[in-house]
Amino acid sequence: MRSASHTRTSLSGDLRSLGLCAGDTVMVHASLKAIGEVEGGPAAIVEAVRDSVGPAGTVMAFVSWDRSPYSETLGENRLSAEERDLWPAYDPGDAGSYRGFGVLNQFIVAHPQAHRSRHPDASMVAIGLHAEFLVADHRLGQAYGPGSPLERFLAVDGKVLLLGASLDAVTVLHYAEAIAEISNKRRVSYEMPLLDEQGRKRWHRCEDFDSNGILDCFAREGEPDAVETIARAYVAARRHRSGRVGSASSYLFDAPDIVAFGKCWLETRYG
Repeated sequence: MRSASHTRTSLSGDLRSLGLCAGDTVMVHASLKAIGEVEGGPAAIVEAVRDSVGPAGTVMAFVSWDRSPYSETLGENRLSAEERDLWPAYDPGDAGSYRGFGVLNQFIVAHPQAHRSRHPDASMVAIGLHAEFLVADHRLGQAYGPGSPLERFLAVDGKVLLLGASLDAVTVLHYAEAIAEISNKRRVSYEMPLLDEQGRKRWHRCEDFDSNGILDCFAREGEPDAVETIARAYVAARRHRSGRVGSASSYLFDAPDIVAFGKCWLETRYG
């Protein structure tokens, strides 16, 4: 039988060569296909990242929710009374992760030491020293901007790790969109089902900026959004580190730096 081409130990070595250090707080975006076959599967990848940051480090991911009713309640969209009754309430203790953000997230969410935020659609999960601090107090209307886990991630000088993931996955750039002083930001409203203090399901409508297209020019179907456009410009400016982790072409970004770059980029062009 052919052995796996990568191991937890080899991946940890690759990550350290890329620039991940003990004590780092890192937000991970990964493509398992790009990384290649790993002995121990996705769980070994999670542990390799944890090995690299050590007991004083923290691993974070944007996982959303596999039952998020965002599209079904966006703007003028409404669920029927029967659909609302049958739709489950978001429970961070057992909610699934959105499959479109990668299979690795399922293993991060399922980790016995994982802590998860209470915003259903913008749900974040973290493991490690700063986990509880990062995911605390994630309210509707504060998905990615001030008051969100992304703001706290920046406060601890986080790093963004792309393991074969595309540049449109740099979630922390939504914070740059939120704080950039530009005109005509797109806004959205939607509903989410939450549990109240008595464990009863309650539907809540909230409003936030449009993370799928902060300006009209970034909301055109089939064209790059602001996150991808800014990330491409950042890579072109060579302010990052890159290398191979497993079989994946990977990037490591300094989160405060790429957010400052993104805010300046937006304000220079659209402020």
